[in-house]
Parts: sequence; C-alpha cells; structure tokens
Amino acid sequence: MKYPRNIRFAPSAVAALFFLFSLPLNSVAHAHFVWVYPEGSQVKVVFGEGLKPDDAQYLSSLKTMKAYKVVDGERVLIEMKKQTEDGMGWFETPVKESGGIVDVHVPYGVFGRGDKSMLLDYSAKFLNTTQGTSAKPSKKLTLDLVPSFENGQLKIAAYLNGYPIEGVEVEVERLESDKSVVTTDVSGHALVAPNGRYIIRGKHVVAEAGELDGKKYDEKRYYCTLVMETSPTAKTDSKTEVTDVATAIEAGIKLQPVQTELEDFPRGMTSFGAAVVGNQIVVIGGKSGRAHAYARSYQNTSVFSLATDGSNNQWQTVSENLGLQGLAIVEYGGKVYRIGGLEARNKEDEDDDLHSVADFKQFDPTTKTWTDLPSLPEGRSSIDACVVGSNVYVVGGWTMGDDDPVWATTMLKFDLSNPSGEWVKLDVPFKTRALAVEAHNDHLVAVGGLKEDGGPTGEVFIYDLKSNKWSPGPTVPTTGGMKAFGCSTTSVAGRVLTSTYDGGIYELASDNSGWAKVHQLDNGRFFHQMLALADNRFALVGGAHMETGGNTDIEVFEATANEK
Repeated sequence: MKYPRNIRFAPSAVAALFFLFSLPLNSVAHAHFVWVYPEGSQVKVVFGEGLKPDDAQYLSSLKTMKAYKVVDGERVLIEMKKQTEDGMGWFETPVKESGGIVDVHVPYGVFGRGDKSMLLDYSAKFLNTTQGTSAKPSKKLTLDLVPSFENGQLKIAAYLNGYPIEGVEVEVERLESDKSVVTTDVSGHALVAPNGRYIIRGKHVVAEAGELDGKKYDEKRYYCTLVMETSPTAKTDSKTEVTDVATAIEAGIKLQPVQTELEDFPRGMTSFGAAVVGNQIVVIGGKSGRAHAYARSYQNTSVFSLATDGSNNQWQTVSENLGLQGLAIVEYGGKVYRIGGLEARNKEDEDDDLHSVADFKQFDPTTKTWTDLPSLPEGRSSIDACVVGSNVYVVGGWTMGDDDPVWATTMLKFDLSNPSGEWVKLDVPFKTRALAVEAHNDHLVAVGGLKEDGGPTGEVFIYDLKSNKWSPGPTVPTTGGMKAFGCSTTSVAGRVLTSTYDGGIYELASDNSGWAKVHQLDNGRFFHQMLALADNRFALVGGAHMETGGNTDIEVFEATANEK
C-alpha cells in the first residue's frame, strides 16, 4: 500500500490539500477507531467506539496493524497478542515491555459506504507523560498527534506524514470531565489546559480519488487517536529554549523594487539551492510535481544559470545533476559547492524511499565540470550554509533514511582552500531544519526553521566566530503560525535581511539587538532563495505559498540608507 511521506510543501496547488473539515461529535461517538491504552498490567489495542474491547469479529479488519515502542529514540516493532472473552476481542502486550510510548498504524485500505468509497488509514498512540516521557513525530504514523507542554498548557501538534498540517480539527476529552473541541492553526498546533487522562481524536480528509489493489476510492481519510496520561506539573525540556520576544528597532535601510527584464524562474519549484557566481545566478536541485508526493521525477536534475548583467535575460541549462531537494549550495573562488540534500529513490507509483545524502561536490561554471570532495560525516538535508573567508559552515537539518529522521546536533565546517581537508563538527544548542543562515560582522546568524519539538519558529541563534560560542538572538517579528519556517536570508548594505512566509522582509540591527520590518511583499514565499546581486541589491527567486502556489517571478530590490 502506498502512503506518500511528505517532507516539504510542493510548489503548486498547495492550498488544495490544506482545508478545514468538520468532526461532528454525534457522528464520532458512534464510529469505530483504533485505540491503544493501558489497563492494569497490559497495554491494549481495540477497534471500537472508545477505550474498551468491541466485537471480536472487528479484529480481522486490523490484519495490517503494526505496533511500535520507543527504544533509545527509535521505533521498534512489538508483538501484540490477540485475546477474546465473551465475544469481545482485543490485542495486548505487557506494560513493562512497552515503555511510555506505543504507536499503532493500520493502513486499512478501501472502504465503501453507500455510493461513496474512501481510502482509510488509522493511527493510534499512547503516551504516559507522568513518567517524564515526551513524544516526537513518528515516521511510522500517517496522521500523528504529538503533545507537548507550553506555559502550563497542553499543545497538540498534528502531523501528516511527518509534516505540520493546518486545519485538523482535534477533539479533546478529559475522562470524567469536560470535553473540548479545538482546531490546529497554520503551524499545526492547538493549546489545551493539561490535567489527568486525555482521549484525543483527529481526522483529515484529502479530496483525492485513486485506486488501490483494484479498488477505486473517492477520497482519502486519515484518523489518529491519542490516549495520554498527564499532570498539571508536566513540563518540557527547556535547556535550549529561546524566549519568544521580538525586539523592534528603527530600520537602517529602505527597499525599493527594481524593474528588470529577467526571465521568470524555469518552473514552480521549492527547496532548491542557489548562489551568485560573478554575474550569474546558478540554481541546483529543487522539488516540483504533485503536492504531498515525492519521487525521482519530481526532483530537478538540471543546473540552471541566469545572467544578471543584461547580457542574456533567459535561463540556460548548463549541466545535469543528481535530483535533490533540501540541499545547500555556496560560492567560493568562482566555483559552486553542492552540499548534502534529500534524494527520492522511488518512482511516482512506489512507496517513498527518501535518503539524506552526504555528497559534497564542486561545480565549475566555466568548464561545466564536477569534482568530488570529501563527503559530509553523515547524510544531511533540509540545511543551509554560508561562507566566511575560506570556511563553509553547514547549519541545521536532519538525516533521513530507513529509520526515523535524526535531527542534527552539530554544525559542520570545511576549509574550501584545502580541497583534501576534513569536515569539523561543532556543537549547536538547537535542533532545527528548514532554517536560513547568514554571516554578519564576525557572526553567523541562524534564523527560523522548524524545531524538532515545537513546530515552526522565528527564533534566532547567533554564533560568535571569535569566541566559538552560540547565544540566543532576537525573534523575527513575523505574523501567522508559519513564523520563519522555510525563510531565506541575505546580506546587503551592511545588514542581514530575512524573507518569511508572511511576506515580510525584516532587517536585523547591526548589533543583533532586534528586527525592523522594511517591506511587505504582495505574495509571501517560503523554501525560496534570497540572493545578493550587488552590495545594495538582491533578488527573491522561486519558492511557494500555500494560498497562491509556486512563485516563478523574480523580484529585485535595491537597499538605500534610511533617512532619519
């Protein structure tokens, strides 16, 4: 059965898959769901209306079920034994063997009701936070509900195939107490005051017809249940937390749009790498194709080049390349360096087979030749990189493969003046991907992204290149739940600028003390590139927005000193 796993937004028709649905309480109360919960010395899995065994005949519907526990951060299969009593049936495993988290996945298949058929996928989770256990998104579940605690409240994050999903209406019921219905925001989160045992249900419908095993369906329906034991004193690990305070400053520059004759971007595309080499913009990699689907054919294999001096206003294909997304490319000494990235090894009609690569290669735009360089210490994707002097710094990301993603806890450094050198690992105090990094006044500024725990963020971390120490910086004052997820940064006119999903372009103070909003785009972007074309000029290239789809137009701006 094929359930595509998505890591990033596709550039076209994104909004079509992000819509609000209703979850009527009266219909839910009489529907069957998969549940996993503890009772006595056993953890039970049932297929019924609530936390009690139902008719044993229903268990035949769970023939595709797989159950997992968490061992050292990894999901490990556990055996569930079938039990029956007085016609009722369930599966169970000892509590002592299951730990504090149990995930259950049932790709149910096609189900017909009247003249309508649907592809059903069930997920279920049990979490015991009273033992200090915390949850992370599970690669084993399609629709996943992940709880955490924020300022004394329970935050519920909804993930579809590992990605935050807007519009999932979540029903929250505190046993023997009140019931609440909340809706996740654009970052996929909802807040509920924590106390006692919760039973939580989520549902997401995708209006997409298809066929599976010879059976046609009209839509896809994803369900997830979460049973959680908690207490009002439950807390999250705050060792690397940054206070979410956005400090406003007076803008030092102002931006003026510049009209150019530059040709539109070759295709609607996100998650590509781009760099400016002399008078050329060079683009490598990127993702297009259907939303929420990943395949080799959706990943760009062309190396594109565009002159910025007016000598040729059209994009040229100058080389071929391994199809990748979530990579980084930088320029040094007139050469382009391709770093990491995510490779989809599956075809369009196959299960996703996604792998972070450790490749490090040099591309010479003059001779159109590639040179292999020392590989990264591990595959890494969803990264960004920048060059200071002869050193390239790679920040953020994760390693994807056959197991659950492993979020990066180190920054990587390589001296480009020594092609036979080695990568150096430097510790970082955050786990973030889909971020942006820029060099500024002997510092590296890491902006936004998606946190392993907490979803989209506008947090900023600053690395002092002299003392080799990280410190928290001012939060980007974005609007909306996407914050600075998938943002891009550049440096012009002596200032760091960041372009975010809400359409804002924000300027960082020269002393890193705060941000000023210096422009509002008509159409926001994320997973795009913000490229310095000159000391006081930059371009916005590619990317997408959930409401407007892919961005193919190139917007150029000129920065001048702000008159005081």
